[in-house]
Amino acid sequence: MREQYWCGMTAKMGTVLSGVFTIIATDMYLIFEGKHLQSDTCAETQQRMQDMEQIISQYVVCWGFRIVIIMSTITIVISFFLLYSVYAQMFRGIMIYIIWILFYEAVNIIIQVFTNSNSRVQVVRVMRWFGLVSRVFMHCFWMFFVISYMHILYRNKSQDNIHTYKRHFSVNNRKFLWNKSKIIDFSHHYK
Repeated sequence: MREQYWCGMTAKMGTVLSGVFTIIATDMYLIFEGKHLQSDTCAETQQRMQDMEQIISQYVVCWGFRIVIIMSTITIVISFFLLYSVYAQMFRGIMIYIIWILFYEAVNIIIQVFTNSNSRVQVVRVMRWFGLVSRVFMHCFWMFFVISYMHILYRNKSQDNIHTYKRHFSVNNRKFLWNKSKIIDFSHHYK
């Protein structure tokens, strides 16, 4: 079967580049956002009668940087696991990467929405949104390759199971034919 190319890359190459992109983008995100997510206004504020939205907003603003650090660390580990999964042709590792990236980006969008008002300078807000939106679009682009490669792996694994069964049957059949021809050759030898 001939490999298909999209944007000059195979699905396997695109999947590897997806993992590399995620590692680099996560590192850049941590470098840039570290300064903007740390909030000085979280010095034990009073929990007076507030509605649920204010409590959630305050929690995300105060704990946003810690959440981002933990999730980014997990993302880097899962990205390396994706690279290993491509090497080892493991279906589950690629599935874990897809699910995690969707969750990771959803949480980052929520954190961005809640911490957007912390940035006093308008240019910083625009840059943060530009970085988030461009990273999300790039993950969508790379997901096409990851899902395509996962589909190829799944299809090949199911065909391998079928071929193994047929090969087992045909080996016995070939052995029988070989023994039969041996007997015929032996009988022709003594005529």
